[in-house]
Amino acid sequence: MDHFTPRNGVLRLTVLAADIAAALTPPTESPPMSLSPARPFRPSRSLCIALALMPVLGVGTLAACDAARASASQERPVKVGLGSASGNPTVQAGDQLRVSADGGVLTEVTVTDPRGRQLVGGFSQGGTVWTSRAKAAPETKYSVLARTKSAGGATTEAKESLTTGKVAKRNRVSFSPRPRGGVVGVDDPIRLTFAFPIRDRGVVERRLSVITDNRSEGAWSWEPAHGGKDRIVWRPTHEWKPGTKVTVRAELNGVDSGDGRFFTKDYGLRFTVGRSAPVRSDLDSDAYITPGLGPTPALWQGPGG
Repeated sequence: MDHFTPRNGVLRLTVLAADIAAALTPPTESPPMSLSPARPFRPSRSLCIALALMPVLGVGTLAACDAARASASQERPVKVGLGSASGNPTVQAGDQLRVSADGGVLTEVTVTDPRGRQLVGGFSQGGTVWTSRAKAAPETKYSVLARTKSAGGATTEAKESLTTGKVAKRNRVSFSPRPRGGVVGVDDPIRLTFAFPIRDRGVVERRLSVITDNRSEGAWSWEPAHGGKDRIVWRPTHEWKPGTKVTVRAELNGVDSGDGRFFTKDYGLRFTVGRSAPVRSDLDSDAYITPGLGPTPALWQGPGG
């Protein structure tokens, strides 16, 4: 019969229910047409099939619904948390940033400052924790992007941000040559003098770089400055070639110099080497006086000054 070729499950149940009702409804009386005894009532083929199929369809549908509800209840969204590596919920200057995942694992973590520089870090505890290797800088807003995977394989992405507070004690650095101190002769080194002592010189030195347009080689060394201040000096292996363009970078923002003193900005210096001439150094001001030589060097500082 056409009743048993439905287009969807809903139509099938509707037709079967109608067949059942029709089959069970007793026939209406009509004027006798014959004296022959009526045949006994027998269930139709459609009724038998309907009764056989209904329990099977019902159990299958309920089982599928129960399984879907159970799966949905077991799949919890991954919760991403931020804090310091020491366990504090807030991140202060000098802290290492910690990102954690509850209910899954971290697959990728990116932490950037307003200038687009990233805090490098690594995973631990089976991928549930990410910790930065570098320390957070003071007064800096960090944007955090964390991608996660749940136990069931679902992937999600979380975006958070945090801002570190101000610091009470700061350190500073001054350059030689300085913008007002003339220009650089071929024998002049680069000097960086710090306002307060440096506890870990290696940390500071790794943040310093000298770039030249002719790949001049040289090295850093530490020496006492006038008044007992710490000073680091970069001397070229051979004397500067006249016309050499030099860029000095001191990416010190966020570095703890010791005793709770932080650098709160980056520094830089650009200059072009002039011709050879006697140079007189003023140790009190770290200024160089070389009359009549070349361009004046340019000094820049990071955000904040």
